[in-house]
Amino acid sequence: MKKLKLFFIAIGVANFSYAQMDLPPSGGNPRATISEEVGITSVTIKYSRPDVNKREGKIYGDGNVVPYGFTTNSFITNKNTAPWRAGANENTVITFEHDVKIEGQPLKAGSYGLHMVMAADNAMLIFSAQTEAWGSFYYEEKYDALRVNVKPVALDKSVEWLKYEFIEHKEKYCVIAMQWEKLSVPFKVEVDVDNIVLARLREQVTSQKGFNSNNMLQAAQWCLNKNINLEEALAWSIRAINGFQGQKSFITLRNLANAYDKLSRTSQADSTMEEALLIATANQYTAYGRQLITQKRTDKAMEVFTASQKRYGDVWGVNNGLMSGWSAKGDFKKAILHAEKAMVQAPNDASKKQIEGFILKLKEGKDINAPNP
Repeated sequence: MKKLKLFFIAIGVANFSYAQMDLPPSGGNPRATISEEVGITSVTIKYSRPDVNKREGKIYGDGNVVPYGFTTNSFITNKNTAPWRAGANENTVITFEHDVKIEGQPLKAGSYGLHMVMAADNAMLIFSAQTEAWGSFYYEEKYDALRVNVKPVALDKSVEWLKYEFIEHKEKYCVIAMQWEKLSVPFKVEVDVDNIVLARLREQVTSQKGFNSNNMLQAAQWCLNKNINLEEALAWSIRAINGFQGQKSFITLRNLANAYDKLSRTSQADSTMEEALLIATANQYTAYGRQLITQKRTDKAMEVFTASQKRYGDVWGVNNGLMSGWSAKGDFKKAILHAEKAMVQAPNDASKKQIEGFILKLKEGKDINAPNP
């Protein structure tokens, strides 16, 4: 028993001796993390930030802090076969939640050590499967997952502390740049947003979240707004109404009608909206009527506006709709009549100002439903 105790004590001492203390980073290079999402895909970079420290003009190039080419002395080959660590201290690590494309080249989801090989008018980005290394001293090409070439961009002002920044962000891609001193190295990251979101939605609608009708509605609406996955969106729209804790409301019924309409099942869309209008407000009548106008179904829109007038009388929502309806029919005098009534009934200054603009347009004989040139 005594020997066993001594064994565990020895193990404990060994573990203690190798435990790392919580200390500031070496060399005064602060650690940083930057992260953003493209769609629902997170892109994260962890790195350390060296400073210029009065070395302007001596950062890049032969004989400088970041020499051109593979120049860092490798601890494996003892030759200049390693790239720049693209930061300081430990590996600069970039992580992609899902598969991406870097400058058009595919790269699997995961974490990568990010290295760079600089040249006067070119920068090679290397994404390495090694992520735990200190700098690039133990870099080996066999672990490369991807190499891409990009063009550095000169900066007007010097960046004292090296940084990574998301300099452009669009729906399906972002542009990240390493910036230090007077140089920026940008690279584009593309994400297959639609298919990634669809895969996530399919997981979620079969999970506990799928028992919430609002979640089913959101899933369907996303697909319908993107005009993708329409059959499945229709099924989700039906579940939002008839599924577990389903809700039959104007919003869920109109969404279902929209799904039918996207699939060119017009008669089913119309019958669903007839049911929805039974519980619609005057403003909801107007919104639906205007949708019909955009579909070039002006006569059907007028039926909706007239039904709203019959049900709700002389109110803002009704006159606002009839203004659009008569304008679409080309009867600008009647449109102005209802616009002037809507002007008096407008609920706020912003609405009044909008109606004023419509009246001016109608007096010029222009349809207010037509898109602006």
